Amino acid sequence: MKHNILLALSFAKKDFQERYVGTGLGQFWFILSPLIMIFIYTVVFSDFMKMKLDIVDSTYAYSIYLVPGILAWTTFNITISRLSVSFFEKANLLKKIAVPMFVFQLSIMITEAFILLISFSLALVFLLLINHPITFTFLWILPVLFLQMLFAFSLGVILSLFAPFIKDLKVAVPIVLQLCFWITPIIYMKEMIADKYPLIILLNPFYYFISLYQDIFLYAKAPQFDHILVVLVITFTTLFMAGYLYKKMISTIKDII
Repeated sequence: MKHNILLALSFAKKDFQERYVGTGLGQFWFILSPLIMIFIYTVVFSDFMKMKLDIVDSTYAYSIYLVPGILAWTTFNITISRLSVSFFEKANLLKKIAVPMFVFQLSIMITEAFILLISFSLALVFLLLINHPITFTFLWILPVLFLQMLFAFSLGVILSLFAPFIKDLKVAVPIVLQLCFWITPIIYMKEMIADKYPLIILLNPFYYFISLYQDIFLYAKAPQFDHILVVLVITFTTLFMAGYLYKKMISTIKDII
């Protein structure tokens, strides 16, 4: 197992280095991409549209609420999307070298987790620039980030296992993820739909992760225990299912890809 983890780290490093090979700015895109995203939502929504919420006393209240959710969701989306088609992308490589498929999938998770960590670091710089209070509570970002990536990894692995048998999944996954984005309180407050459509909140696993980030960023408070408990149950239940299905299906998948 130690060898496989080291191999996954090696693949992740290679993936990270090759992500923007051939572009003029190269690795600088890892910093520039989240900066552009933060700038757009900060300037457009907080200044141009005069969008201020009565949640914290700040001109950038909406941006503080929005940025962690957007960054976390972007990583959710990319991780699950990449993992869901990983068997198709690595089919030729799997036939040539004796490396377990989960090693390649683990490397995808590691790469995206590192990029999200960079993004959140820049988001914290943004909070410093606008004089938003930052406390030790922000250290909660690390375990929440870990659980988020573990959940995205598990869900992505499950989808990847069924993708060789259900060809439509390749098309359906991006559509479902887009739907999930709009039913998750990321660009709007949960109070806008909680009373009328409570099940959208209660049964939406992404909501619990996003809300943890929003509480940490906006209110600088530790996550609620019930939300942490829900996230733990969701994450490790999905991880158990992914491990079980992987053991059951991997040999059959290798024969058909």
